[in-house]
Amino acid sequence: MKKKQSNKIYIGSRAFDVALVIFMLALCVVFLYPFLNVLAVSFSSNSMITTGQVTFYPKEFTTKAYQVLFEAENIFRAYGNTIIIAVAATVLNLVVNSLMAYVLMVPEFRFKKLISVLLLITMFFNGGTVPTYLTIMNLGLLNSWWALILPNAVSAYNVFMYRAFFKGISPEIREAAKIDGAGELQILARIYAPLSKALYASFGLFSIVGIWNNYYDALLYIKDANKQPIQMILRKIVYSFATTSMGDAQVMIGNGELNQLGVQYATIIATILPMLLVYPFIQKYFAQGMQVGAVKG
Repeated sequence: MKKKQSNKIYIGSRAFDVALVIFMLALCVVFLYPFLNVLAVSFSSNSMITTGQVTFYPKEFTTKAYQVLFEAENIFRAYGNTIIIAVAATVLNLVVNSLMAYVLMVPEFRFKKLISVLLLITMFFNGGTVPTYLTIMNLGLLNSWWALILPNAVSAYNVFMYRAFFKGISPEIREAAKIDGAGELQILARIYAPLSKALYASFGLFSIVGIWNNYYDALLYIKDANKQPIQMILRKIVYSFATTSMGDAQVMIGNGELNQLGVQYATIIATILPMLLVYPFIQKYFAQGMQVGAVKG
């Protein structure tokens, strides 16, 4: 009797596993097909795109869309600008947030409740676009990369997550380090930070992706074309082909040599490709960081 029950349980478990695998494969198709279609269209000819024959692999392979894209004015300068802005803002975000979290974790710090309340308020209320713009203007940050870097320096959610994780580290470690003569900054840099690599990787990835994809702040604060990030250049290409070097592309579109949708999809690939190249190197830490957030949050 027990053997029959165990067989039923085993069969039921196997059936559930098969159903789960089928469901996950279906999800993979749902998630991957749009990306493969965008990639295929960007490498396909105008006639194939116009007649709707492109699915998940290129038809009549061509790189004209990418040639037009990378001939756009200032595009390589804009890539460099974006890398500088994203890296600087991410590093500043990680350093400032972890410093604030460490201070709020220290039991003897007197103002931790006040600072926690102030941070909590920012999670529910936002100053708005106009007050933020006026603040940036009054600080003299207009048309400067600092207008895109400094507003991303502090995230209340990140601070609370860091604090929760730091509290999970045995306080005896900190006390032993203090007895050995280490200062608070040394304790954070040499003990807490190495133990929090997964958290740093997760929030670092969120920060750099958010800044990389953000064009609205640059639209408001950066007017100098030589200082604009890549998203501004790609936005012009996607919406209006407004860059000064896109005249040839408009002629090619008119002659049927080039498809506008192909150029737009090429800009999408050019936007997400750097992030796709970075992610595999931090995937392990990112997965660990997500688990930390689920447990510690």
